[in-house]
Amino acid sequence: MPMHRLLYLPALCQAFAPPRAPQHYWHECSVQPVAPTVARGREAHRATHRLGRVPEGRRRLGGRVQARTDAQLKRGIGEFYDESSGIWEEVWGEHMHHGYYREGEKPASFARHVEAQDDMIEKALELCGADGVAARCRRDGRRLRVLDVGCGVGGSSRYIARKYGADVVGLTLSPKQAARGNELSQGLNVTLKAEDATSTAFADGSFDLVWSLESGEHMPDKPRFVEELARLCAPGGAVSCVTWCHRDLEPDKRLGRVERAVLGAINYCYYLPKWCSGADYRSLFGKQPGFASSKIVVEDWTRNIAPFWPAVFRSALRWRSLRGLMRTGIRTARGAVAILLMIVGYRIGTVKFVAVAANREFS
Repeated sequence: MPMHRLLYLPALCQAFAPPRAPQHYWHECSVQPVAPTVARGREAHRATHRLGRVPEGRRRLGGRVQARTDAQLKRGIGEFYDESSGIWEEVWGEHMHHGYYREGEKPASFARHVEAQDDMIEKALELCGADGVAARCRRDGRRLRVLDVGCGVGGSSRYIARKYGADVVGLTLSPKQAARGNELSQGLNVTLKAEDATSTAFADGSFDLVWSLESGEHMPDKPRFVEELARLCAPGGAVSCVTWCHRDLEPDKRLGRVERAVLGAINYCYYLPKWCSGADYRSLFGKQPGFASSKIVVEDWTRNIAPFWPAVFRSALRWRSLRGLMRTGIRTARGAVAILLMIVGYRIGTVKFVAVAANREFS
């Protein structure tokens, strides 16, 4: 499909929206907590009509413009994954994340794409120095303690548990994912729970490895999310946060109109809040106690995941996938459309796939 036609896909996503459904965010995120706002004045009114629809994730309510609340986002995320996880597992298996490829690689088989998902875990573990953390735990005569934030059905949790003999706790907003993951984790020291990862009851420093593989993009309050990751990391431990971002911006600059439209449509389909950049994550981690700037690594892996979304799109056209879509609801159908939007976002340079690794110093 020609690229200029793909830019009309936000309108296609809108066609899936039920009446009065909340729209989603239409511009890039500062690292401030998300709060509902009301558009006022002529400029806001004109901006709305220039886009031809309600911008920035808002919906009209009695003449006012209202954003999805954090609670609406979290409920939507949980319901989306309750509905869609089964069909993903049927096609792709237990891992619900990108694959990692050599730059320029052209995978010759579907099996290579599945293998690349394991490679993604290995690269993230390598970047955060997990081997060294696990070795120190063994010297101390104890098991590595791991928290998997946004664990899906626990694919990464089980991989890490097997690799290191670790005790792993996984958190997801989807009760069905937690239940399915616990079924798959029998015989391992892995426990999945349906809980909000940004507000946990764990004590400070409860985990040696705090792991977030493609869950940060779902977090409405990025500062609170990073604060919780840092709080739960023990001295000498590591945090791995691999997530979707928008491109880095110069001071006082913003994304372009087309970029904002593409991100807004993706957000609407996947129940995402505003985005932030890799530079924003570096800044947020640098503010956390015990995390020196010299121990924070941010890498752009966008080229290394380039083959993945086209492979997901091709897999969605398989009869098994189409049959599964017919069994599910509107959320999963919108998610399937958003595959094309993700491809657009990567190709125009707006969407970035960013890996952040941070190590907490000993007290």
